[in-house]
Amino acid sequence: MKDVRCPSCNVSIEPGSFGFDLVVRLGDCEIRDWERFGQLSSTNQERVLQALESGLAPREIYPLLLKLKEMGALICT
Repeated sequence: MKDVRCPSCNVSIEPGSFGFDLVVRLGDCEIRDWERFGQLSSTNQERVLQALESGLAPREIYPLLLKLKEMGALICT
């Protein structure tokens, strides 16, 4: 495997020794517009509800949550 080094300090970096956030922490959020929320596919509805329940959203649905918030269907504090 190729030696990976930091471009700033030239220290060797062990592959797999660092991680990326795979989830985004949510504040206190709730659905305000159930009619708009109901227009989502059942899969997306389920994923959004699971994220709101747990307070953690997978990165891949974060853009959807932002769009819901922008439309006023989701309120977060």
